Order: sequence, then structure tokens, then C-alpha cells
Amino acid sequence: MLFTEFLDSAANTENEARFFEELAKVKDELAQATRVPVVGKLIRALVVLGDYGSIEVFKESVHYPDIEGWDCYINFDKGHFSIYPGAEQRKKILMVLACIGAGLFFFWLCRRCCRRKKKQGF
Repeated sequence: MLFTEFLDSAANTENEARFFEELAKVKDELAQATRVPVVGKLIRALVVLGDYGSIEVFKESVHYPDIEGWDCYINFDKGHFSIYPGAEQRKKILMVLACIGAGLFFFWLCRRCCRRKKKQGF
């Protein structure tokens, strides 16, 4: 489920209070990770969300766009809470990995050809 969809469905319900309780438990750890590349904006947005204490107020903040496109899994009964890249972000990650793989393959192929030419005396 998209994290923004969860926030829309949890606004002004019992789940909102439960979510803020779970968020308060990990707030100190999240505050330490706000400088992490790539996910730092998301983590900073979660810290700000916990500070606001209201989903409706958070939606109007400048941090709300930072959580768009992220998926979440929340199970209040077991105390599980996880946020992970959404479909669009996973496509971008795959494209970057494919480019790196193609570059490494091209480098390996060029190196192999150069070794053959050296063995043949060119």
C-alpha cells in the first residue's frame, strides 16, 4: 500500500493514534538517520510527521511530497512498521543497476579483446 494512501485512510481514526505511538517509539533512531543519502528526506519527513502529531497538518507541510511514491507495511497487532521504495522508485533502481551491469560487461569485453591482441602480437 502506498504510504500516502495509508495516511489518507488513517487520518482522524484510531489508526492515526496507534501510528503516532509506533512512530514515537522509533523517533530517536529516525532522528539520527536523517543525513542518510537517498532516504534521508523520507526519514526527515517521518520525524516532522511525529512532531506535528496530526496527519492533516502534515499534508499541508513542505515535507509531504517527500513521502510520495513510497510503499508501507503496517501491522499494529505485531508492532511491525516498514517503509520501502514504491514501484516507480524500484524501476529507477533497476535502471541504475542495469547501467552499471552493462558498463561492467563492456569493460570486461574490452579488456578481454585487448588481452587477445597482446597474445597475437598486435
